[in-house]
Amino acid sequence: MSAIHVVVRPSGSPSQRGQNTLLGLIDLIVDGVNLTARIGEALAVPLLTELSHAVLAIETGRKTRASVQVYATDDVWEIGLESDGQHVLLTLFRTAPAVEVVVFERRLRRAALREALAEAISSAAVDAQGDTGPLAAAARLLAALAPASDPLAVAQRSSHALSRTMGGVKLAANVSLRKGSQSLGRDGVERADLHALLALGRVELTVRRKAVSLGECHVFLLAERLVALAEDVLASWNDGRPCFRRVELSGLTIGAQRGPAAAPLALTVSRRDGTKVTFPELEPLALVRAVARFSRALSDLVRAEDPSQALNLRLVALAEGARQLERGAADQTCEEAPVTNSSPESYRSFAPAARSESRGRWEHGSKMRFLPRWVATVPSIDLSATFLCGDRIIVGSKRETACIHRNSGSLLWRVPMARAASVATPAGLARIHPDGLVTLHDLGTGAAKFEARLQPRTGGGASGAVVHSAGLPKLLVIAEGDRRVTALDLVSGDVRWRFTARRPGTYRVRRAGRLLLVTGGDRSLSALDVTSGELVWRLRSDAALTGDVSVDHDSAFVLTQDGAGAALLHVDPWSGQVRWRAEVDERVALSSGCLVARDSVVVPLRDRRGAGLMAFDRSTGARLFAHEPGLCAPVVSWLCVDADVVGNTASGALLCLDGRTGALRYSHVFPRHVDADQPRRLEPVLRSGALFVPQHQVHVVRPRDGELLGTVPTDLIPDLLRVDERCDVYVAEESGHVAAFGAAARLTLIKG
Repeated sequence: MSAIHVVVRPSGSPSQRGQNTLLGLIDLIVDGVNLTARIGEALAVPLLTELSHAVLAIETGRKTRASVQVYATDDVWEIGLESDGQHVLLTLFRTAPAVEVVVFERRLRRAALREALAEAISSAAVDAQGDTGPLAAAARLLAALAPASDPLAVAQRSSHALSRTMGGVKLAANVSLRKGSQSLGRDGVERADLHALLALGRVELTVRRKAVSLGECHVFLLAERLVALAEDVLASWNDGRPCFRRVELSGLTIGAQRGPAAAPLALTVSRRDGTKVTFPELEPLALVRAVARFSRALSDLVRAEDPSQALNLRLVALAEGARQLERGAADQTCEEAPVTNSSPESYRSFAPAARSESRGRWEHGSKMRFLPRWVATVPSIDLSATFLCGDRIIVGSKRETACIHRNSGSLLWRVPMARAASVATPAGLARIHPDGLVTLHDLGTGAAKFEARLQPRTGGGASGAVVHSAGLPKLLVIAEGDRRVTALDLVSGDVRWRFTARRPGTYRVRRAGRLLLVTGGDRSLSALDVTSGELVWRLRSDAALTGDVSVDHDSAFVLTQDGAGAALLHVDPWSGQVRWRAEVDERVALSSGCLVARDSVVVPLRDRRGAGLMAFDRSTGARLFAHEPGLCAPVVSWLCVDADVVGNTASGALLCLDGRTGALRYSHVFPRHVDADQPRRLEPVLRSGALFVPQHQVHVVRPRDGELLGTVPTDLIPDLLRVDERCDVYVAEESGHVAAFGAAARLTLIKG
């Protein structure tokens, strides 16, 4: 029996296999042992052809290593060949969905490999139906192969001891690496070549003088797994959430488990034979640093032995992942000290005005009537790019932006524009493109006033604030990249200042008078001076901030949340001091922020049961009431009106709760014909003492007592609702229509 056999097992009749391919199962048998364990269904003729060309490349000396990919039904396998004198080293491994090495460097005689391929090609050519020209050509090249005139390449190995220790955690390995024989970057192409990185070694993990052997494994694959494990540990530490992660390699299982907040880490190493070793009370950042340094040292050693691997994408990814871990761990250890503003009076004078009560001409008196004015058609409306700006309505769509006069409905201008994040400012319409381009368009003509190029935001969409108040510069402040906040001048388009944070994150900006409150999803809340970008104060929290800051006059409220629960902080926006802290023992509704009423602060709650509320006294932080989730539908839009909280739900119900007691003051259930009639946005609008509620239709309610004042007579679904100072209503339906309705004259009884 020969040393190697390539067996082709046809499946089905020739008619079922098709005319151009031989569909079957391929087995590689070496020394009587089936190495592939029947890889799976594949195209036999192309596989044999590619395998033959790989053997030819090695036999002719063009390559010292070659590989062939095999695509099974759900897996991707790779056959790697490497020249070693009179022998060829055969490696078989799976690359997707998870890496698994079945055979590593099985030594085969060159002649035996060629004979096995010739026999398999002959068998396949007999069974194949159709064109076998490529296979026949490969067979002729193999048969005509002359003995090599140059000395045959010999695989060279060198043994290395690798050890890195950080914070009592030590990773050590003895590994045998290939020495490079190819020129560096000869073709300038980066490739993902896992075959060149496979190297066996013995690895040992030591924690506080307690050592455990991880056995013999492929060191590069182990480093990849450890980097993925360390990334989750670092992310959980940064966010203050629990971590449960497990990685596996060659019968070895490494698991990391930690609780919320600053809980320590428990690292468990399990083997296939059932033995298990646990390292409790481990410092998470120590493990992260040790893994990062070990992985970087391994990647540097591989490049030193084989310079051509500098263009190996998998090695580059490992080195970059290790660098990211080191930067993240360094950011966590370099704690930014809290900063308090010692002179808050200069900023207190720019405090936003206290919110006015719901007073207006519709607080008392008769019903409201609305008269249709005009209807405009704009295909594929982008609701987030539609604004009411004075006497103009800016309507964005997928391909263009249009400007409509609010009184007549006439089209003032239309400009082709690609979809982008849009911000309405007094100076014009700012559009922030995904590639970082910021353009300001004139509201009168739609022409571009200026363009600025910033770094693209990494995630979370556009975030920023508009500064356009007396005594302050006219700025558009944008979160740029993953750690910058940049202020653009709305007149010149120049960058006025740029603040760079220490840590990367998804930063959000909220304006409070002359200050900009910046959160980035970590434990810090920073206040920047609008005019200069200087840091005024910084607050450090024990748990991660949700990123939603609510500002009302001289108060700022921010939520924190980790695995242990949530908390509400009342912060003085001018000094940065925490006035009080209240625990929230329910799951808060993320991206909703707090609701600030006249005498209370209300935290929206949400889980699988629905939506709820929890209220605290605005002065002391004492809990006033709590409605567990399930009070109403999970999709709800809340609004504080004076001392009350109003919620417009996706189920068609309107609720009004007392802001101090939580008692239900009134409710309405509006009819809806079908579920598709639900508007995209449910935010109610308060104007002149009347509350405009978008449902199947726009209903007008007096918020003081819940009396229905009127209904806007529109056939459009109010996906977007805008109300101007005259109580004229503008409704936009996402399908492509905008309608305007004017409030009819109000009759007033005059007593003589």
